[in-house]
This record gives sequence, structure tokens and C-alpha cells, in this order.
Amino acid sequence: MAKFRYHIVLASFLLSAVLWFSLNLNQTYEIEKTVPVRININKPYAVSGNIPLNLEVKFRGVGWNLIRLFTSLNLEFTYDINARKKDQFVILTKEYLDNNMGLSQNLQIIGVYPETLNVKIENYEEKYVKINSRLQVLCKEGYQVVGKPEFEPDSIKIGGAVDILKSLDHFNTRTIVFDNVNAGIIRNINLSDSLTNILWLSQNEIALKINIEPTAEKEFGNIEIKVPETPEDKEVLLIPQSVSIQLKGGVNQLAKIDNTQILARIDYRKILADSTGSLTPVFDIPPGCTVISVKPETIQYVIKKKY
Repeated sequence: MAKFRYHIVLASFLLSAVLWFSLNLNQTYEIEKTVPVRININKPYAVSGNIPLNLEVKFRGVGWNLIRLFTSLNLEFTYDINARKKDQFVILTKEYLDNNMGLSQNLQIIGVYPETLNVKIENYEEKYVKINSRLQVLCKEGYQVVGKPEFEPDSIKIGGAVDILKSLDHFNTRTIVFDNVNAGIIRNINLSDSLTNILWLSQNEIALKINIEPTAEKEFGNIEIKVPETPEDKEVLLIPQSVSIQLKGGVNQLAKIDNTQILARIDYRKILADSTGSLTPVFDIPPGCTVISVKPETIQYVIKKKY
């Protein structure tokens, strides 16, 4: 039996692959690429207006030239402004890219979205804003989040156009999902990239701490019920005046909670609007805890006039 020549088969396969690629890369194609937008401007001015983070750009060209979009070309829409006053103007995105990307005849831009950028030049300001969580923590069965996420720092300084800063009272983290968690989370996370092409941030990364504990339940008795907003000439008699409450929370968290950290109330306005003669209390409890049960579930009331 003749010896099978693997090298001949391999060489034939490689030659076929080269011929296939050569034939297909000489064809004309259209592809879409996301191009980041960055507007640079001198202080004390800043950019406002509807400036997207990215442009969607459609290219047409021969396969060999389209490879440049993934290798040598710097795909970024960078527009420099030397401002001397507050102003407003429109940038034609396709025209700007045609003039600044240095494309060959075999590689063309055939469409850009959006087609225009409405740029508004405003005065520059800075201020501090709180960090807002865009985090989701999905714990393993039998575990739960205790308290709120802790950020270090809990606020950052941002700079930009006056009208943009007026509308911002916080800055978001990036959207992150932590799945199947059964231990505390300590790590650095990035802030949202929203508006970062026209805003200055004192930092893009912050430290995160999330406390995770095994879940437990605990009963707290003799929780006194308050009736806020009761008029001075009235008093409300509750029957009974206190309740027992079963809380679900972290095992260490529940061990540290006492009755002073659990508030029960029935608003006077709800009593006036009620026609049943009994109401369910509302509870203020530590973050991360949930109410499992209340005994009794409803409270009767009598409104009396003070003498």
C-alpha cells in the first residue's frame, strides 16, 4: 500500500485557501463601523448640544482595503475648537470624515449617522456630584446584599458646559451585573462613559465595596406605632399600640439591630381617608432588610378630641 502523503494534502489545502481569499478579497463590500466622537475645546469654554458618543459609519471598498479599517486606520472623529466666544454651529459628519481620514479611492464612506452634529459653545464650570449606582447583584440562594454599595470616593468633580452641569446632580457607574454571589465584593469599577466626550471627570474609576451575608430571620417585639401629622387638638388611640415584626436580612446585620432602628407609623391623613376602621402600619427598616410578617397585621384606631 502506497504511503499516504500528508504534506501533499496540506499543501493543496493551503493553496486552495490562498486562492479563495485572493478571489474574495478582490470583491467590493460594504461594512459598518462605530467611530467614537471627541470634541476638544480650549478653556474657559465647553461644548454643549446633542453630541453622541459614537457615529455609525458605512464604508464601501475592496476587501483588501477594508482590512485597513481593522489595522492601520485610526477610526476616531476628533474635532478641535479654538473658541473665543460663545457660539453655535453645525458639523457635517461625512464631509469632515472624508476630508480628515485620508481614505483611498478604493475605500469610501457612503453614509454616516447622525449626518450632523449641533455644537453649542458655552462657558466652562466645575462642580462635585454624587456617584449613583447602576449595579445589580444576584446572590446565591441563602445569601443577600446587606446595606447599600459603598463608593470611595462617593463623589467626583466634573467640568463642562454650564447648561449641562445644571442638569446633573449625580454621575452613574457603568451598568454591571454580579451573578451567583456568596461573598463580599471589593474591586475597582469604571464610571459611565455617558457624556465623557464633552465632560471632564476628575477620575474615571472608583473603589466599590458591597457587603454580602448569609440570610437569616429574626423577630422584634413591642415595636411602638406612631401617628405623625396628628393635629394638636386631636389624639389617636391605636388598638394595639405596638406590633411584633419578623425581618429577613443578613445574619450579622440582624444581630446588630435593635427596636430603635425599626419605626412603625400610620399617617394621620390615611386615617382620615379610611372607611374600614383599621389600617396596616408602614415600617422604616435598615437597608437590605425585608418584612416577612407583622402581628397583628392591621391596627384599629379611634380619633379623640383633646379637652
